[in-house]
Amino acid sequence: MEQMQAEKIPSNVEEIPGRGETFTAARARFNEVAHYADQQVRTSPWIAIGVGFGAGIVLGALIAFAAIPKRRWY
Repeated sequence: MEQMQAEKIPSNVEEIPGRGETFTAARARFNEVAHYADQQVRTSPWIAIGVGFGAGIVLGALIAFAAIPKRRWY
């Protein structure tokens, strides 16, 4: 019985039935997004720098507020 189950285990993710197309589609979609982002950065690099700077400020502020110990102010 265990030997039968061991034969059904795929050796890698690509061999999982019904999942190969999903991973391939996800990889293709990721490549499309990366290509689009590359085009936008090359078209307007200063806007990309500004967006990155703004995202960094927001993320840094969230981390800073999360690191502050909770105190009661009264």
